[in-house]
Amino acid sequence: MQRARLLCIPNFSEGRDETTIHAIADAAVSAGVQIHHLSRDYDHHRMVLAFSGAPSQVRRAMLRAGAVAVERIDLTRHQGAHPRIGAVDVVPFVPLEGLTRAEAVAWSHTVARSFARRLRVPVYLYEHSTREGRARDLPALRKGGFEGWVGRRLTGERVPDFGPKRLHPTAGATIMGVRDPLIAFNCYLHPPDAALAQQIARRIRAERTTNPALRSVRALGLWLPTRQVAQVSLNITQTDQTDLFRVTEAVRQIARAHGAEIVGTELVGVLLAEDAARALQSALGLNQIDPQQIVR
Repeated sequence: MQRARLLCIPNFSEGRDETTIHAIADAAVSAGVQIHHLSRDYDHHRMVLAFSGAPSQVRRAMLRAGAVAVERIDLTRHQGAHPRIGAVDVVPFVPLEGLTRAEAVAWSHTVARSFARRLRVPVYLYEHSTREGRARDLPALRKGGFEGWVGRRLTGERVPDFGPKRLHPTAGATIMGVRDPLIAFNCYLHPPDAALAQQIARRIRAERTTNPALRSVRALGLWLPTRQVAQVSLNITQTDQTDLFRVTEAVRQIARAHGAEIVGTELVGVLLAEDAARALQSALGLNQIDPQQIVR
């Protein structure tokens, strides 16, 4: 595993306090990982960090950053547009090289166990790390959110995979596991109408099993009050089945059918070279493009 490398894209429920945001990022940097992305959003009240490194580095980075987040973030005083159940809300791992999926999953279980034990935060495994008979998708695990579960005993299907049987009183729970590459992408609408964004998101969810361009695309319609903008928040969860350009064009058509236009877009987190190549191939009508032709 010496040459193994993983990508980690943790989402923290803090998008406003710059001191906390930088403290979390600095804690990750101290573990020797390479930082690829850091963004925060005031209305979502959320930050996204993306870093990569050897498994031992990623483990240290996540434990150190998680400790800062649990100490500094209080969900009893937190309100934001984005759904969340924890201060360290979701921690995806994507193996990049030198690890089989099975090896990455086994490694993720050891990280989740250490995280829960050290920070006293219940951890739910998701996606490929999920154990048999358990819910695996993020929306199901996050259902009810922090407010729906804080103070209640976690029993039955809500029993966490690791850690206490109650949410941490201020840091909630964490969802963690190995997943396939995912593209997080936002579209901004004109006119800026929250109900319209929600209507478009419902249409996307309704068509994702019948429209190949929207296959397995998750969508939420959100209103961001400080910017006075309506946002369609998208997660492309099967990047080998569609691509960013096709998804954007499908959303554009749906928006136009509702009398709206996309006036801006935003990439959250990272975009792998393979996914960038697919989008470029679609956008330019290329017969073929190799990700190695994209040079940084």
